[in-house]
Amino acid sequence: MDTAKAQLLNSQLSNLRVQLLFAKLSVCARDWRRLHFTPFYNKLYYICDGEGWIQVGDEQYRPVPGEFMFIPGGTEQSFSVTEGTPYTMYWCHFSSNIRLGRVLQLLGISHLVKALDPALVQHHFRELIRHFNDMGPTSAVHIQAALFSLIALFLDMAPVKPHHGISMDAERKLIDSLRYIDAHLSSELTVEQLSDHAHFHPNYFIRMFKRHMGMPPMKYIHERRLEKAQHLLASTDLTVGEVACRSGFNDVSYFSASFKKYAGVAPKDYRNILQYGGETMGTPTGLFYNNKS
Repeated sequence: MDTAKAQLLNSQLSNLRVQLLFAKLSVCARDWRRLHFTPFYNKLYYICDGEGWIQVGDEQYRPVPGEFMFIPGGTEQSFSVTEGTPYTMYWCHFSSNIRLGRVLQLLGISHLVKALDPALVQHHFRELIRHFNDMGPTSAVHIQAALFSLIALFLDMAPVKPHHGISMDAERKLIDSLRYIDAHLSSELTVEQLSDHAHFHPNYFIRMFKRHMGMPPMKYIHERRLEKAQHLLASTDLTVGEVACRSGFNDVSYFSASFKKYAGVAPKDYRNILQYGGETMGTPTGLFYNNKS
């Protein structure tokens, strides 16, 4: 990975927070099949045996034993068994305060990689499952350590598409702009303000930002505000109105509608799903686990 992409990755992941929702080693049943759904949570799979197919967005994959898969939340997906032996796999679901699909897209990383050290991947999954099922006084720490290790292993193993040139000065200013955005999410932010901070013409700033972040600056700000709201809903007892205000939304109704479009559920439902492990009120978005991974 070149210096520019490494710097951008570190910038995006420096404030990453995750919450494990479920972890298990499963032998998939013959009815392991689900089509066209978009969960808010992220998934990690490690295939031990069997066959099947998994579609992420427009790409269909057929993972084989020894392969490691990352499916970010907010991505339409489908999966199914085939006529062969169903999968045996380690898997987990987790929420994050950063849309990790954006990170994979930014780096041009595939959703599926060959595990370079299968024993290590399985070790971290076993630790994850053990501490998830046996909540001792330090289990939360062990869960975080194992989950971060799995994420890091995947990113370390994933091939990155070649980078198409960014000057050191532009790279530094882009990273500084991302940090500036995060520090001022609760305040009004404009392209003019950001381009002035980076000492670029607004038109150039928009082109440069979109080229390297995959979206215009105002869309990125909107996503980061929703990500901050997810974190506040998961980690505080603030009311929905207070969460909206601290995340940079002045209109609670607009915030609730934006959040539901982004996460698939209303803010209160999102909080309940995290609190009760996904087994709360019925929703049509497929956030329940029912052991189908």
